[in-house]
Amino acid sequence: MRSCLRILGIPCLRVPFLAVVMGALPLGMLGLGLLLYARERTGSLAVGGLAAAAFGLGNAVGLGVQGGLIDRHGQGRVLSVAGVACAAWGVLAVAVTPVVSWPGFVVVAGAGMGACVPATTGCMRVLLAGSVGDGAARTAGYALLAVLFQLAVLTGPLLTALLVAVAGPGAALSAGGLLAGGAALLFSATGASRAWRPRRDRAGRGRLGRNAGLAVLLTVTAGAGVSAGAVAVAVPAAALSLGRAADSGVLVAASAAGEVVGGLVFGAVRWRLPHDLTVLATLAASAVAVGLAAWVSGGLVPLFAALFLVGLCAGPAAVAASALLDALVPRPALTRAYTLMVAAGLLGGAAGNAVGGAAAGHLGHRSALALSACWLAVLLAGATVFRRVLGAGAAGQGSGRRAANSVRP
Repeated sequence: MRSCLRILGIPCLRVPFLAVVMGALPLGMLGLGLLLYARERTGSLAVGGLAAAAFGLGNAVGLGVQGGLIDRHGQGRVLSVAGVACAAWGVLAVAVTPVVSWPGFVVVAGAGMGACVPATTGCMRVLLAGSVGDGAARTAGYALLAVLFQLAVLTGPLLTALLVAVAGPGAALSAGGLLAGGAALLFSATGASRAWRPRRDRAGRGRLGRNAGLAVLLTVTAGAGVSAGAVAVAVPAAALSLGRAADSGVLVAASAAGEVVGGLVFGAVRWRLPHDLTVLATLAASAVAVGLAAWVSGGLVPLFAALFLVGLCAGPAAVAASALLDALVPRPALTRAYTLMVAAGLLGGAAGNAVGGAAAGHLGHRSALALSACWLAVLLAGATVFRRVLGAGAAGQGSGRRAANSVRP
C-alpha cells in the first residue's frame, strides 16, 4: 500500500489518475445503458444485446486505432477528439432513436460510442512508464492503475441503475457519453499529458509488426479473455441454476473484489520472479482456481469463495502483463501496444461470452466452468512453449529502453 500511496503522492499524476477514474466509469455504464435504452425504445431485448455487443466490439477496435494515433500525434489531440465524439454519439442516440423507425440505429450508435471511448487508461499507462524510474515502484503504479480502473468499472453499473431509476436509461446513456468526454478533456489539460511528446523519428516510433514477444503476450491476453468471458456467463447461469438470479451480482462482485485485492497485494510487494514467469504462474493459478469453482459450483457459499480466488489470480496477471510491455516494446510505441493488449482481451472476452453461453445452455454451468479451466491449461501449455520468445523479447528490448524516454513531467 505504501508504494501505491507514493505514486499518488507524485503531484503531476494526481489529476491524470482522477481523469482515468472518470474515463473508466462510462465503460461500466454504457454497455448496460445501451441495452436498457434499446430495450425501452424497440421493445426487443435482442436489439439491446446487439447494441451492448456493438459497444464492446467498437471499444476494442477504437482502442487499437487511438493507440496508433496517439503514438504519432500526441495524447491531447486524439483524446479530445475521441471524447467529444463519444459524448456526441450519446446525445445523438438519445435524440434520434425515438424518431427513426430503424431499430438498428441504436446498434450503430453503440458501436460509435464504443469506438470513441477515449483511451485515458492507455495514456496513463505511458505516463507512469516515463514518470516513475524505479522498476518496483513502476509496477506498483501499474497495480494502482488496474485497481482504480476496476473499481470505476464496477461503480459504473451502480451509477447507471441510479440514473435509470431517477430519469430513465436515456439519461444514463447521455451521462456516460458526457462523462467520457469530460474525462478526455481533463486528462488532455494536465501538465503531464501536455508534456508528453511522441518520437518523430522513424526509429523512435518503434515497430510492433515483427515483435514476436508482443505477439505471444497478445495471444495469451486474448486467450485469458476467452476464459474470463466464459466465466462471466457461467456465473449468472450458476445463480439461476441454484434458484436465485439476484445472487449473480454477489458472485460477480466476489471475483471483482478478489481482482482488486490481488492487484493491490501484487503491487505492494517486491517480487523477484521475472514478469514473464509471473504471467505463466498466474495462468496456472487461474486454471486451478476456475477448476475449483467448477467443482464447488453446486453451492453458493463455496462458489463465492472460489470466485474470489479466481479474481485474486486475475489481478496480478493483468499487472504482470502490463509491466512486461515495458521490456517488450519501445517506449514510443507503448500506447499502441497497451491499447492492443486491452483490445485483445476485449475481443477474447466477447468470444468467451459466446462460447460460454453455448456451453452453459447445452451442458450446464459446471461444464462451462470446467471447459474454461481446461482452456486455461491449454493456454498455459502453449505459453510455456513460447516462454523463451517472451524472455528473449524482454531481454532484447530491455537493453535499449533507457534511451527512449520521451516523458518529462
